[in-house]
Amino acid sequence: MQLSISSVALIIAATALSAADHPQPAVKISTTFPGGNVLVERNEGDSVQIAPDPRGDSPWFYWYFEATATKPGRVNFVLPEKVVGFKNGAIGFQGPAISHDLGRTWSWMGTDNINENAFFYDFKKADDKVCFAVTIPYLQPDLEKFLKENSKNEHLKQSVLTKSRHGRDVELLQIGQPGPQRQAVLVTCRHHACETIASHVLEGFLFEAISDSPAAIEFRKKYVLFAVPFVDKDGVEEGDQGKNRKPHDHNRDYAEKSIYPEVQAIKELDQAQKFQFALDFHCPMLVMADHQVMYFVGAKEHPRYNFDNVTEFAGWIKKGLPKTAPVGPLVWLRAEDDASPKNSRYFGFKEGVIMSATLEIPFAPKGKLTDPQSCRTYGQVMLRAFVETHFVSVKSK
Repeated sequence: MQLSISSVALIIAATALSAADHPQPAVKISTTFPGGNVLVERNEGDSVQIAPDPRGDSPWFYWYFEATATKPGRVNFVLPEKVVGFKNGAIGFQGPAISHDLGRTWSWMGTDNINENAFFYDFKKADDKVCFAVTIPYLQPDLEKFLKENSKNEHLKQSVLTKSRHGRDVELLQIGQPGPQRQAVLVTCRHHACETIASHVLEGFLFEAISDSPAAIEFRKKYVLFAVPFVDKDGVEEGDQGKNRKPHDHNRDYAEKSIYPEVQAIKELDQAQKFQFALDFHCPMLVMADHQVMYFVGAKEHPRYNFDNVTEFAGWIKKGLPKTAPVGPLVWLRAEDDASPKNSRYFGFKEGVIMSATLEIPFAPKGKLTDPQSCRTYGQVMLRAFVETHFVSVKSK
């Protein structure tokens, strides 16, 4: 069939109109890398509507993606007005995290480019690649970098705790040697996969413990430390939210029968080592006002002198932190009215345990530093504070 000139003109006009209604995207979005997570709801012209991907679990605020420009210019990234029930829940108080080198180094963007539940970025040229995230990531390459840099340290021993559900090695780190005069300490992190800032603090805690500082030498005389940096190993690497996973997340898996191999292995490790201290590193909600400080949570009287011990520990931490650190840590331990099988509750109710608590470190409170280097410094302060604390136990009383 041969079209008339007028028919061809109509087709061309309709095509042009359609292109105007649906302009070509100014960026291509990718999450095909470790930790990647985003739902692209619309990508047309210079505007991209995105949202955190819960992947069938409860809604939460974690997102991380790479944007590749198709042309220079400004692009607006619009997030849902509400995430997990509160306004602007998917952008923190220091804006998104940004990386210009494919995720090797990160900084906070700040708030100049923020407009309520959206942020913009000016791409300089076509093929410009920029990574954006709700938080500064901490993934397997970050842990491996730390381990490689300290591979010759005689105080650090690396082994495999277990295999994850998806076949990944779950690292177990040991600092110091067990002995009759040494008490066993367990530190854990990333029971909730998205809580990345806690990992940067934990790295500083571990770095101080293997150092030659007076505090580290004293620590290794008194304690042997076991650390599980990624409890939810698959969630960390696959970019899951991790919090409130169905049927329950890793930090609600400390009942009689655990469904996650990492938690089951931690319980078996406890049987072998008889931990007397358990400290679990977390991050709280992203933007709620009460969650912009460091704070301890857990059972007030389980173990018996938990409140006294955590209070003194927190006091030494406060004394050592720089003014740029988030406020705290506050001590919000309370009477045990939550029977959910959390890590801190599991250890708090075990015989022989001296201290068991969760330490929450905020993502990016206003006017405070939570970049990787600052967070490592906070972790170093916490290890020194641990050594200064005069822990009280039933036996010592």
